[in-house]
Amino acid sequence: MISYSPKWLHVYLSSPKPLLEKCILLAEQHSFKAIVVTCDNPHHRIRSVHGPAFIQAIERKQDTKLTELMYTPNTKYDKLQINPRLDEYTPDEKLTWKEFQWLRSTVLTESWSGKAELSFVSKTRKPFLHSNHGGRHVDSGLSAIECLKDIVEFVNGRCEVFIDSGIRTGTDVLKCLALGAKGVLLGRSILYGLACGGHDGVKAVLNLLKHELMYDMASCGLTSIEQINERVLYKHH
Repeated sequence: MISYSPKWLHVYLSSPKPLLEKCILLAEQHSFKAIVVTCDNPHHRIRSVHGPAFIQAIERKQDTKLTELMYTPNTKYDKLQINPRLDEYTPDEKLTWKEFQWLRSTVLTESWSGKAELSFVSKTRKPFLHSNHGGRHVDSGLSAIECLKDIVEFVNGRCEVFIDSGIRTGTDVLKCLALGAKGVLLGRSILYGLACGGHDGVKAVLNLLKHELMYDMASCGLTSIEQINERVLYKHH
């Protein structure tokens, strides 16, 4: 499949550096526009809730070959004999911000965990992609959009802020733009469209979100994206 849209390479700095350098070189050769570095996973998360599902899959002996290739993320079930995924990596607990210096074009993606990451991004003036990484790393964590305003205010125009996580409707897009995001990224909704209708399914999803956004903007009396600001949002007191 040939893509004519801008392409980004998503990497983990905990991967072996020679492998990263090779991947980045290939990305540059194929005209990728940016490198997305995930920095919200410093250590493996214990996900015991997943254990029973894998046990049931094994006991039922359904899709045996697929089950053998599945990766069980730190469920503490020692009896599960499951191979790690080919792309599995080991978080580097000694990783520091200096590791980013050799990357020339970087977009950072991470969960809202503190000011250290934002301070680094603000100084480098690289775009910041705010994400809670599917909401599966830290229980009781805030949603991405709940933290968006604080992030935008903290960077204070020193870098562009993008957001993903739970963007399902054009109204969601409007909210994010109103809170200061430069743009939004879509994940599952695009995959749903792709699974159901291939290229046409993806196109249908994007058109649906576009029309929802246009309708909501019109309802707010707006005629351009530049007019969207926090005044369109109702504040609970």
